[in-house]
Amino acid sequence: MIVIPRLLFVLALVVVPVLIYATSTDLPARVATHFGSGGRANGWMPRGGYLAFMLAMATLLPLLVAGLTGFIPRIAVSQIKIANRDHWLAPARREQTLAWLMSHACWLGIVLTLFMAGLHFMIVQANERVPARLAEPQFFVLMGVFVALLVLWIVGMAVRFRRAL
Repeated sequence: MIVIPRLLFVLALVVVPVLIYATSTDLPARVATHFGSGGRANGWMPRGGYLAFMLAMATLLPLLVAGLTGFIPRIAVSQIKIANRDHWLAPARREQTLAWLMSHACWLGIVLTLFMAGLHFMIVQANERVPARLAEPQFFVLMGVFVALLVLWIVGMAVRFRRAL
């Protein structure tokens, strides 16, 4: 059902920026935002710039990706590139296919939003240490989960359209 992914996506787009804003107040004026080998900070941003950047990445990026994946196909059906395109976009199945694409796009938006939230919380924790240091094991877990969910999303797309019913 497409309603649940849409609601969860909207919820993520509301809750995550509020959490990012609320947890950014204790960041130092100069925020460590880039980390090299061993989790050592090697790049910084002013707190206001970091907050603007992170809020944009946690809202605008997922909206853009979900929009391009979910909404654009409704406007430009001729540009949709899926396996067995003629079958899935036949008039009898077109609306169901477009609804599925929208739902799938919302899931991708949720994953992106939550990934950015996780990254933000890791940066907050890194800046609590003196000197600032990113916890690399947790970062690699976050990246692994993100990549695994992205692969599942891609596989879901491929499986859905791999053959005509």
